[in-house]
Amino acid sequence: MTRTSLPLSIFVAFCVGCAGAESPPPPASGSGGSAPVGTGGTFDGTGGSFDGTGGSSTGSGGNSGSGGSAAAVNPLGRARCTPPPGMTGTPQTIEDAVAFLNALPKPTSVACFVEALDRPLGVYATNSMLSLQPAVSNQSPRVFLKVANMWLSVVIDGPGDDLLEFGELIGDGMRSLKGELKLPVTDAIAPTVPFDRVLYSNGGTTCGLCHRQEIVDHMEGTSQIFSSVAFRPEPTTRVKLDSLRAQWTSCDWQAQPDRCDLLSSIFGGGDVVDAEFPSNMTTFLSTALPGS
Repeated sequence: MTRTSLPLSIFVAFCVGCAGAESPPPPASGSGGSAPVGTGGTFDGTGGSFDGTGGSSTGSGGNSGSGGSAAAVNPLGRARCTPPPGMTGTPQTIEDAVAFLNALPKPTSVACFVEALDRPLGVYATNSMLSLQPAVSNQSPRVFLKVANMWLSVVIDGPGDDLLEFGELIGDGMRSLKGELKLPVTDAIAPTVPFDRVLYSNGGTTCGLCHRQEIVDHMEGTSQIFSSVAFRPEPTTRVKLDSLRAQWTSCDWQAQPDRCDLLSSIFGGGDVVDAEFPSNMTTFLSTALPGS
């Protein structure tokens, strides 16, 4: 379904999972502080090494890593989350991601889920604010994680920092199934919760306010699962991986524990590499607001 007649202000207020921005937001002041335990090394994104005081992971060749170990407890005293026994840290579908989440320690936070994902972890950060899960600044971007055929997104700070958003690519990759979870969760949840959460009261989903050509893809019991056009972030909004990594190594765990926990969940669990959206995938502004 197409809702391009809505004013831009309404689009910005209601878009869920939409990427793109005309210009970067103003930078926020850094928090300073000291590097967390288990950090202090470097990873150049091309098969270099990450050497931390709480364990090591050494990459070898290209973007692949060769395993290694990590500190068992983070600076907050929280045990580091790892893939549950018998499960892969690369869920293939949104339903697989829910099963993965259900098997993790409770309560399960965004940071715990991200930390348990397999490495190397592909990352694409954006400073776009056109979403209900918006970036706050270059220092606190929205972060897309490439996991199998899915793009998951989290934000470092601000509104939406308790959300885990899903886009599962289907067909030729130009469309995706959309879902969302609000974390932490204290109990196991049903596989359809991410899809039910984004349902719109008047039919369709809140995602369809920005993502065009929304249709019912299939049903799971009484739950409708919708697909719509998939978007990639506007390239001019990209935040470099080294810049995001610097926020992790300088994070003040005493002053901003939740922020540091999420940054550590991305970088502290092993190798992190640049991920790329398909170049033929459209951007949000070029499709959702033609002629604007």
